[in-house]
Amino acid sequence: MTTSTTVAQLYTDLVADLVPYFMNATLLPNSALIRNSINMVGETGGTVRFPVTNEYTNAGNVAEGAAIGNASNLTPTAVSIALQKRGVGSDVTLEALSDGGYDLVYRSTLQRIGGGLAQATDIAGLLTAADGFDPDTVGNNADVGTPSTANTSSVNLIMSPDALGYAVKDEGPMIETWYDVNTQTHQFRGSIRDGYAAINPKMGVRMTGLNTVGTSIDTIGFNIASVAKAVSLLRVQNSGTLDNGNYIAAIDPAAEFALNEQVALAGGTAAIGSLSDIGNQAFYDGLIGQAVGAAFFRTNNLPSADLTT
Repeated sequence: MTTSTTVAQLYTDLVADLVPYFMNATLLPNSALIRNSINMVGETGGTVRFPVTNEYTNAGNVAEGAAIGNASNLTPTAVSIALQKRGVGSDVTLEALSDGGYDLVYRSTLQRIGGGLAQATDIAGLLTAADGFDPDTVGNNADVGTPSTANTSSVNLIMSPDALGYAVKDEGPMIETWYDVNTQTHQFRGSIRDGYAAINPKMGVRMTGLNTVGTSIDTIGFNIASVAKAVSLLRVQNSGTLDNGNYIAAIDPAAEFALNEQVALAGGTAAIGSLSDIGNQAFYDGLIGQAVGAAFFRTNNLPSADLTT
C-alpha cells in the first residue's frame, strides 16, 4: 500500500542522491577535466566572466645599465558563460508506486532525472568544445581527422583540462515534487542551470571520423598517429595536462573500436575504460586507457559533424 510516508521517503532519498548520481554520470563537470570551474552558490546573475590572460614574453639579454623594458605587459580579456536551464520530469502513478515497489521506483526515477540531466549537460559541453575548436577559426588547430559536415561522422576531441570553462548555479541539480490528485500521480521535476565556454580554444583539437561502429581503422578517417599529432599540437601551445601528464581524448564507440583494432594488430594490449561502467571513480582508480600522451574517455555524447560550426 502506498502511504504519504513512502512518498516522503522517496523524495528525501532522491534529494540526497541526485547530486552524487549526476556527478558520477557526467564526464565534463569534473575538476580533473575542467580546471576553470565556478560554483555560483548564493551569487546573483546568470552570466559568469572568466578572466583570460595574454601569453608572456621570454626574458631577453640586457646590457649593464640598459633598460629592461616592458615587453610582457598583462593585457587581460574575458570569456563569458551564460547559464542555461535544463530540466526533465518523471511522473510516478499511484499504481506504479504500489505495484513496482519502493526500490524499483526509486532507482528508475533517480536514473531518469539524474541521467537525463547528466546527458544533457555532457552533450552541451562537448558541443561547446567542438564549436570552440573549429579549425576554420584563425589561430585554432587543424582537424587531425577527416573534416566533414555529415551526420555520419562524429567530432572526437583531444584537449587540455585548461581548454574549457564551466559554471553551475545553486550547487548543481535540484529536484521538486508535488501530487496531482486528479490523475493520482506523484510528479518529480529535476533541473540544473549551468554552462560552458571554450576559454582557450587553441588548447583543443578536433579528430573527425565516421561514427558507425565496426568501421575499420583504414577507413574511419584517423588512426593512433592522429591522436599523437593532436597531442603534439597541444604541447606546442604549452597546454596544461592532466595530473598524470596526459591530455584528454573524448572518443565515441566507433573510434574506440577502430583504435583498439589498430592497437591489437600492432600486438598491443591497451584498453579504453568505460565511463558507463566505472563512472568518475575512474579518475581516482586510474582505470582509463592511455596511449601516445592521451587518456581516453569513451562517450556517446560527442556531436555529429552536422551539428558543429
